[in-house]
Amino acid sequence: MQVNGIAGDSPVHVIDCDSRRRAEISRELFARDVHAEIYEDAAEFLRILPSTGSVLMVEDAERCDLAALLVQLRARGRYYPVSMYSAAPQAERVVRAMREGAIDYLGWPFNDALLAEALTRLREEGDRRGKVEQAKAEAKASVGQLTGREHDVLVSLLHGNSNKQIAAELDLSPRTVEIYRKNVMRKLDAKSTSDAVRIGIYADLWQLPVG
Repeated sequence: MQVNGIAGDSPVHVIDCDSRRRAEISRELFARDVHAEIYEDAAEFLRILPSTGSVLMVEDAERCDLAALLVQLRARGRYYPVSMYSAAPQAERVVRAMREGAIDYLGWPFNDALLAEALTRLREEGDRRGKVEQAKAEAKASVGQLTGREHDVLVSLLHGNSNKQIAAELDLSPRTVEIYRKNVMRKLDAKSTSDAVRIGIYADLWQLPVG
C-alpha cells in the first residue's frame, strides 16, 4: 500500500531528543499510513540499526549530528536515506546538511505538502539505493566464482589494461590471458567487456591493486 508516495510497510525512523515533538511527528506519519519508529538520539538508532527504512532526523549538534551518523553507518556498511528538520532552518545549515548527504531539509512544524514530497523522495531514494545494493550483492556473488588468476585478470581489466598488458603484469602469456578472460566472461554471464567491467565495479574490485 502506498500513501502520499511512500510505501506503508517501509518504516520511517524518527530521531529526535524532544519527546513531545517525536510523538507529534509519529502521529503525523501514522495519519499518512506510514509506520514510524522513534529514537531519542542517533546513538540509540545506531544501537538498534534497523534492517530497512528511511530516517527523519532533527538537527542537533550534540545528539543528532548528520555527518557523524553517516560516518558510523558507512563503517557498518549500512545506508538509509535521510531527511533533516529543525525549528529554524538557516540557509547555511540547510546547504551543509544537503552536502553531507541529506535528501531534504524541512522546517518544523512541517508543511503538509513539503512533508509529503519529502516522504516521496525518501521512498524513491530508498528504492534506488536498494536496487544498487542488490546489484552489488549479485556482482560479488558472481565474482566469488572466479579462481585466483581469473580474479587477477578481471582486476587488471578494470584498470584499463589490454591482454598484452595484463600478460606482462601477471607474468602470463597473452594466450593464457585470453583463456582466463573467456572464463571470466562465462562465469560472470557477461555479454561484453563493458558488462564484465560493470560487474567488477559493482563488486568493488576497482579499488584493488593489480596482481
